[in-house]
Amino acid sequence: MTVFLGIDLGASSLKACLLRVTKGAVERTALVRASIKTHHLDTGHSEQEPADWRQAMAEALAQLNETHSAEMAQLQGIGFSGGAHIGVLCDAQAKPLRRAIMWDDQRAAELAGPLAAAGEVEAITGNRPNATWTLPQLLWLGRHEPEVLAKTERLYFAKDWLRAQLTDDFSSDATEAVGAMMADKTGAWAPELQAMSGLAKTAFPPLLAPSALAGEVRPARAREFGLPAHIPVYQGAIDTSMEWLCTGPQSDTMASLKLASAGVVAFTSAQTHAFAPVSFYPHIVPGLHYHAAGMSDCMGAIDWVRQTLTPHLTPQEFTQAASQAPLGADGLLFYPYLSGARAPFWQADLRAELRGLTRGASQPSIARAAYEGVGHVLTAIWQDMTTRLGHRPKTLALLGGGSQASLFCQILADMLNVELRAGLDSDCAFASALLAATAQGQFESLSQAADVAYQPSAQFTPDKAAHARYRGLHENFMARHKP
Repeated sequence: MTVFLGIDLGASSLKACLLRVTKGAVERTALVRASIKTHHLDTGHSEQEPADWRQAMAEALAQLNETHSAEMAQLQGIGFSGGAHIGVLCDAQAKPLRRAIMWDDQRAAELAGPLAAAGEVEAITGNRPNATWTLPQLLWLGRHEPEVLAKTERLYFAKDWLRAQLTDDFSSDATEAVGAMMADKTGAWAPELQAMSGLAKTAFPPLLAPSALAGEVRPARAREFGLPAHIPVYQGAIDTSMEWLCTGPQSDTMASLKLASAGVVAFTSAQTHAFAPVSFYPHIVPGLHYHAAGMSDCMGAIDWVRQTLTPHLTPQEFTQAASQAPLGADGLLFYPYLSGARAPFWQADLRAELRGLTRGASQPSIARAAYEGVGHVLTAIWQDMTTRLGHRPKTLALLGGGSQASLFCQILADMLNVELRAGLDSDCAFASALLAATAQGQFESLSQAADVAYQPSAQFTPDKAAHARYRGLHENFMARHKP
């Protein structure tokens, strides 16, 4: 028996997963999480303290040591994943110079617009600038906080900075470089974009393959975090790349739907052609790529409605209430733009709304409207992507915590009119542990690891009558977006 640890730095929490591998069989033995606070000091601003990530990792590892001490003592390797577009500006000792700007931050919208119109960045990267990418954020800092850029000696990305808390390494990977909007179409740093960022070339980390050895757990950090010393730690990749390992046997015709803090629709491809503004990333499996488009507020928007409008309901009670309301939520329409709108609208100034409220509105209808409002945006993304790419997958693999919400998954199957399938494990922390196991030689390839590890758990088939009704409701929802 060998044991591997995966750590995923999410937007609202850090998750740590222990994975046991025995003669090629895979078993998740534990999954724990620790919450992370996001700071919204101004409209459209979203930041986190890297120190809070470190504390969250310490808390998660302490939980595992308390409940699974025997497995923790047998660790053979650690893998990392985390959200894209999150730069951490540091001095030479890896000390952050400011809070990290998050992927849903919209402050750079006024700079991203002209950058997109000029076309130079898109020509180099294949991706179209908007406020959520790191390069526009750095341009904003250059205008408003130039002293921070001047002091920056190391540019980390979120999961890389967190990994360095164990290893002291300074490296990254192509998925992060692409997410930073400073890589060319091959995934290598682009000198023109590095210069545009305002940072010195020496501030950029070397790029490794996701399964490459980044370092090992330093003895002092081992004592601090309750880990065995000298355990290999692997580079890892951004979450949307890593989580493909949770979807089963890999191919160039796969598609997924992520239901987490963000909602993301993604299609794999062996082609290297981008379809901006749909994002284009290197896949975790060599030779593949994927197209992705997402919304900033997915499960987070649903929970915001629960906490704000029905604060006495637990998450389970909120979902139960939604199940009691009819399709269409008694005429309520929720627009979940708490952080502006990303795909397919790309409007940083869009705001959230709950339309159709009357004295007769019930808590069940409000709950149902929250789920359906997020579903309407995902439907718009799905329709936009299938039109742009000229391809409509027959099934979507579900990812993220929302994949465990059967009511929501059925609503989405009916809205999108596509079959959804969920696996037993759909979390990036699981995928990160699987990557570490593969890097250690437990599997011949990441594709084999994904195949062996996948266990189907649920399937959601669209109801044709429900889809017909949702199609009309979606037209009403989209009417707000017409000029």
